[in-house]
Amino acid sequence: MTSATSPPSDTRRAQAFLVVLMAAFALLDLAIFRSVQRTSGPLGPAAGLALSLLADACLPFLVRFPRAVAVVACAATALAAVGDTLAPGSFTPLDPVTPVTAPLCTPVIVWFVVNRVPRQQAVAYVAVLALAATRPWAPEWETAYAGVIATVLPAVLGLYTRAHRELLRSLRERAASTERERLLLAERARAAERQRLAGEMHDIVTHHVTEIVLAAGALKVSATDHGVRAAAEHIRDAGSRTLTELRDLIGILRRGHAHEPGEPARVTLDPSGLDVLTGSASAAGNPVTLRVIGTPEGVTPAIARGAYRVVQEALTNVRKHAPGAAVEVELVHDRDTLTVTVANAAPPAGCAPGGSGLAASGSGLGLDGLQRRITLLGGRFAAAPASGGGFRVSAILPASVPTDDHLDVS
Repeated sequence: MTSATSPPSDTRRAQAFLVVLMAAFALLDLAIFRSVQRTSGPLGPAAGLALSLLADACLPFLVRFPRAVAVVACAATALAAVGDTLAPGSFTPLDPVTPVTAPLCTPVIVWFVVNRVPRQQAVAYVAVLALAATRPWAPEWETAYAGVIATVLPAVLGLYTRAHRELLRSLRERAASTERERLLLAERARAAERQRLAGEMHDIVTHHVTEIVLAAGALKVSATDHGVRAAAEHIRDAGSRTLTELRDLIGILRRGHAHEPGEPARVTLDPSGLDVLTGSASAAGNPVTLRVIGTPEGVTPAIARGAYRVVQEALTNVRKHAPGAAVEVELVHDRDTLTVTVANAAPPAGCAPGGSGLAASGSGLGLDGLQRRITLLGGRFAAAPASGGGFRVSAILPASVPTDDHLDVS
C-alpha cells in the first residue's frame, strides 16, 4: 500500500494526526531537555535535541514521502550511534533519563513505513533503525531492550495490521468477483430463456399466421366479389409482412445483435414500408397524408425500426378509436435527429370513437411500450389529445445509438 492509493479524506486525516503527534513529541523532547537530558560531547548540550526535533519535523511528511522520512530517521539514529561510540555523550547523555537512543518518534515512523512502503524496503529500513538503536557493538541490556521496543515491536504490529488489511481487501475483491460472476451467469440464463421463448414464439405465431395467410390466399382465389377479394389480399399481404418481421425479430433475439459489432450500420428509413402502412390505413377508411421534411439521412437500424413502430402503432390506434378520421404523418429529418409525428383529427359525424369494433382489442399497452422503446433509444416520446377532439403522437429520435447491437428494442 502506498500513499497514492489512499482516499483524499484518509490522507488529510492522517496528516492532521501526524501534525498533532509532531507537536506532542516536540514538546516532550523540549521538556526532557529542559529538565535533565543534556549532552556533554563536543557538539554542545543540544545536539541530541536537534536530532530529535529533526525527526519530529519529518512526521507530517510520512503520508506522502515515507521513504524520505525513513532515510532521515535512519540517518539520525545511525549518526547518534556512531557519534556516541566515537565520543560518548555526543548525542545521548552519559546518564540518560530513558534508555532509548533513537528519537522518541521512531515507533510512529516505523509504523507508517511498514504500512506504506513495499515490504522488502520496509524491512531494510527497520533493520538499520534496530541496529543503530540497539547498538550491539556496545551491548547493554537496557539499550538493546529499548531499541527493540522502539523499532522491532512497532514493525511487527504494523506488518500484522498490513496483512490483515490486505486480507480483508482480498476477501472484498473476491466477493465482488463472485457477485459479478453470479450476475453474468444470471444474464446468460436470461439470454438462454429469451432464446427458448423466441423459438416458442416463432413456432406458435408462425404456424397460426401461416394458416391465416393460406386461408386468405384461398379466399382470394375462390371469392367472386371484388370487395372480398381485396380484403383477402389485404389480409394475405399483412400476414406475409408479419412473418417477415417476425423472422427478423427472432434472428435478433437469437444472435443478440442485428449486425456485426463495431460502428453501427446506417440505413435509410424505408419509405415503401411507410407507404404500405399509410395505404392500409387509407384503405380501412382513414385518409392518411404522409409528409417528409428535410433530406432523409442514414439512421441506425434500431432508430429505423423505432420510427416505423411509432407510425404503425399510431395508425393502428387511429383505426381502433377514430374510424374515418383524417391522419397526418410527418417525418422531419435533421442532421442529428429524426422526428416522427402522427396526428389525427376527430372522427367525422356519425362515426363514434370506437365504432370500428376494434377498440376493445389489443392489450392496451401499445403507447406504454412505445414510450419504453423510444426512451431506450435515447429519444423523447409524447402522446396526448389534440385540440378539436383529435390525438397526437410524436417521437424525437437521435440519428444513431452507439450500442445499437445491444438494445432489445426490435
